Amino acid sequence: MTTKQTQQMHACVIGDPIAHSLSPLLHGAWIKAANINAKYARRHATKKEFNQAVKDCFSDPRFVGMNVTLPHKEAAKKIADCIDDTVKQAGAANLLTRKNGQLYARNTDIEGFSAPLLKARTVQHWKNTNIVILGAGGAARAALIGALSLKPGRIQIINRTQARAQVLAEGFGDKVEALDWSKREEALADASLLVNASSAGMTGKPPLDLSLQHISGDALVYDLIYTPQMTPLLCDAKAKGCAILGGLDMLIAQAKPSFEAFFGVPPPQHTDVKGLLLQALGEVS
Repeated sequence: MTTKQTQQMHACVIGDPIAHSLSPLLHGAWIKAANINAKYARRHATKKEFNQAVKDCFSDPRFVGMNVTLPHKEAAKKIADCIDDTVKQAGAANLLTRKNGQLYARNTDIEGFSAPLLKARTVQHWKNTNIVILGAGGAARAALIGALSLKPGRIQIINRTQARAQVLAEGFGDKVEALDWSKREEALADASLLVNASSAGMTGKPPLDLSLQHISGDALVYDLIYTPQMTPLLCDAKAKGCAILGGLDMLIAQAKPSFEAFFGVPPPQHTDVKGLLLQALGEVS
């Protein structure tokens, strides 16, 4: 346990919109369990307000850092004095901290994507496997980079607009290919991992138009959406006997390195943060 600090540390998550963010609940639970004198809040900022909001936050000596969510991840990369390799790979940052008076940017989405997969199955399991990723936005890019670290044999990116999938695949070598949307179901026949990195199936969004009739029961299906936690895709996958991972697994995994960057200690392992998040979402764990 960490002893309480004499001066309260401040951190936040910044975005537009931001009222829906579960990060304060997540970090707040860890702060309490670690007995740290700190506060983690939401901060709303439009694109025009973002740079000034960052400057205002970091002008406070008590402020230790911020998580950055949509639509500011690319702006966070640009405003930083220093960026690490994760930001160079992702083209965006979701974590800003201060180091030696400079603004330092990092991307924990890649680690957040990969960590649950490596917890579910060994590194060796994923080698030379076939992976299918649905989507071509920022989440798909983080998933692609994370998936490449698993040393698969092939990664297929499938998006309704194939041109966007092709743009995402460019520069990653022959192992990565973009497929036409019409090939999405036959691509599942030899897939060991299916990732939904699109918004399809999210509460308030159109459903994901995908049948799992060709997928193996040995495959793992990973939906990066967490509202709802059990998406129709995950329900279908579970019925097929597939292992499943949901968006809360990634949310928690990407938050862990942020917490340590802010407060200098890893988050307490035995806090049931997933149960708290499910309760906040009105779902039963």
